[in-house]
Amino acid sequence: MDTAKAWGGRLRLAVSSTLVLALAAGCSGGKEINEQVVVPPKEATEPFDTSLTANLSMYVDISLPDEWYKKFVIDPVTRKFPNVKLDLVRRGKGTNPDELVVTGSFPDILYNSPPRLNSYKELGLLSDMSDLIKKYNVDLSKLNQPAMDTIRQLGEKGQIVGLPFWVNWSALYYNKDLFDKFGEPYPKDGMTWEEVIDLSKRLTRSDNGISYRGLDHSLNSFTGQLSLSYVDAQTEKPALLQNEGFKRSYELLLSLYSIPGNQERKAPKDAFLKDKNLAMWPMYADVPSWIAELEAKGEAFNWDMVQIPSFKEAPGVSQAVDSHNLHVTSSSKNREAAFQIILYLLSEQPQLELVKHGFLTSSNNKELNKHFGEAMPVFKGKNVSPVLESKPAPKGAMHKYDSIVSSEYNKAFTNVEKGTKDINTALREASELAEKRIEEAKKK
Repeated sequence: MDTAKAWGGRLRLAVSSTLVLALAAGCSGGKEINEQVVVPPKEATEPFDTSLTANLSMYVDISLPDEWYKKFVIDPVTRKFPNVKLDLVRRGKGTNPDELVVTGSFPDILYNSPPRLNSYKELGLLSDMSDLIKKYNVDLSKLNQPAMDTIRQLGEKGQIVGLPFWVNWSALYYNKDLFDKFGEPYPKDGMTWEEVIDLSKRLTRSDNGISYRGLDHSLNSFTGQLSLSYVDAQTEKPALLQNEGFKRSYELLLSLYSIPGNQERKAPKDAFLKDKNLAMWPMYADVPSWIAELEAKGEAFNWDMVQIPSFKEAPGVSQAVDSHNLHVTSSSKNREAAFQIILYLLSEQPQLELVKHGFLTSSNNKELNKHFGEAMPVFKGKNVSPVLESKPAPKGAMHKYDSIVSSEYNKAFTNVEKGTKDINTALREASELAEKRIEEAKKK
């Protein structure tokens, strides 16, 4: 996700807001945010020692701004544990993971999200936290299970190498002005990809010298929604020919890109937010904060959102689960202190602050998510059904060679779109090239 500017703008807008919002049913059938007060849930019994004294560090390579970490991590920890010092270490020259491993100075806590974690696993930085989970009586069933299932993939023989901090969400965002301009009905919750692509055809046109497109999307988003695995874990060979979903994804994207007027495509973020000539954009939770930045500059944007279109065989299933996780690293010299910090960040008050600012809690406590977006005026009057009612697709089995196979899969689609290769040939050749690259990688 392109998060640095997004969350930076989100925090600046939230700080200036005194608006208290809650969730209520909208007349359109989707849930909307209206002005009501909801009493926050009570804090559970604390399993951590607030007199704890420790010097800890946390490693981050996700491009969230310093003010995000300060608001949601550093300040809450400092207030709760006045004798704990928590430093951030960002990835960069001299602080790359392999460099820190060599010097024995990798931080105590890792903040990250799949699939980046495979590289940390290869470096031996992920550690089994099961002993700490047992000691502090952490009930894993009370955490977001799709996120936990993804984390379990990274452990060996039942190891738990991390816990989810917050959970991402996705929606189909749309520009209401473009639908009004061309007299087309707004998209609705519960539509299929075929229905949305058909709707996009009627919005893809040229008007007064301006080219408009109805929809943009990507192959990786389709394969993620179908929970596809790029690599066969048993054979360590590409799985492109083993699952019809890869072919299905090619077919869907080809049906979209073959619409006259869709051949010239600008980056969807610029097309949707800057040029405003893209009518619909399926995307994760970043978009409302970018819209809030526009509104803060006095630029109007008439928008709303509905559920991500689904595949016919999996109604209501959105894009692949995406969580930001916290891990006690194998290099930590103070594992218990690091784990207690993580436990606190997963407790109700820190989680409530995240939810109020447009993130979903890593807890399965539905009461917390009722406070969604309270500190974000951009959500007022919007349909929040995509946030609260959509079910994320399970994460496909991850493998260290995923990037090799996915890159060949994406490159091969170019020839399919050009018409120089049929889909079956393109998939076969992509599989062969990826297999060759995997064999070369094994020799290194």
